[in-house]
Amino acid sequence: MVEDKAPVRRRRLGAHGLMFRRRRIFASLREGYTYEEIAAEEGVSPSRIRQIVSQELQQRAVDSGAEHAKLQLDRLAPAIQLAAEGIAAGDISAITPYLKALDRLDRYQTVASANQVYDDEARKKLMDKINRMAENFGINAEFEAAVKAHLEKTRGIPPEGWGEAEGQGADFAGSPDFIDEANAPEATPWEG
Repeated sequence: MVEDKAPVRRRRLGAHGLMFRRRRIFASLREGYTYEEIAAEEGVSPSRIRQIVSQELQQRAVDSGAEHAKLQLDRLAPAIQLAAEGIAAGDISAITPYLKALDRLDRYQTVASANQVYDDEARKKLMDKINRMAENFGINAEFEAAVKAHLEKTRGIPPEGWGEAEGQGADFAGSPDFIDEANAPEATPWEG
């Protein structure tokens, strides 16, 4: 007698589990598995795998042309080295791959050396990235104020506005490290 079992309901994955699932999916795709094979392994439908891949690819930032070209140049170096060693060893079949790699090298070299303009948009992207990192590390206005108060208390940094003098030079007379040479006590000569 065959028992009909209801399908076992899987527990929903948390954020950590979803991250590891995405990693497994992309590793499987790099190894050449089909969506159907990956779906069977993960216990979801192939359309869900396609959806996960699509979402992940849309969220990824794309490198600029120059950055991509530099990456490709780094990847080409071992191929050129191996082909050059093959030619040096007398393997004439290594000449074609060597010439192809050199052609690609020339192509990427022109793109990689293009002058990049560091404009307001690039600065905004950098500041957004820094702010996201600070947020991820839990740095907010309260944390910043606590750190500043601690540093001022321990004299790690001067208080707000210290050292900003009106006019040409700063007045260091209030500093404990300042010694007024005109009013300094006379030094005791060392006897030799």
